[in-house]
Amino acid sequence: MLQLLTADGPDPEHAEALMLYGRLVGSWDISNRYRFADGVWRTAEGEWHFGWTLGGRVVQDVLHCPDFQGRFPGTTVRMYDVQTGLWQITWISPNLPSYFIQTGRPDGSGGMIQEGTDANGTRSRWTFTDVTPASFHWQGFSAAPDGEFELFQEMRATRRSA
Repeated sequence: MLQLLTADGPDPEHAEALMLYGRLVGSWDISNRYRFADGVWRTAEGEWHFGWTLGGRVVQDVLHCPDFQGRFPGTTVRMYDVQTGLWQITWISPNLPSYFIQTGRPDGSGGMIQEGTDANGTRSRWTFTDVTPASFHWQGFSAAPDGEFELFQEMRATRRSA
């Protein structure tokens, strides 16, 4: 099954567009800061691995942060929609359980923005900023239906050496 899932690189027909998230392919060390339900922020170290899947039309990741007592691992599947030019994104973490559906696009300043909802219908916004070949900053926000977005998680990632 895994041999059928993985791909060597982006689909050549759409390679340029696929590199929005494709530039993250590889392994990253992360410093993760998360606000728990009690309002207290906790930090932990973890790892985030991105790879090409499903014929090179999907960038999939696995995020693991063991110090958050089972909050992870989880996986995100990011599929480039050639008809709309947007990314259709699904995050799942069975241990929580947690489930998000989002749409992603460039943010206009070299990063990415993803917006959608979680399994409860809560609005979500995830951003990748300061993206370089060696590092990036990720932030997760949530909001009530008529409320402002509030930061609930952020990660700083550093690419691992080959």
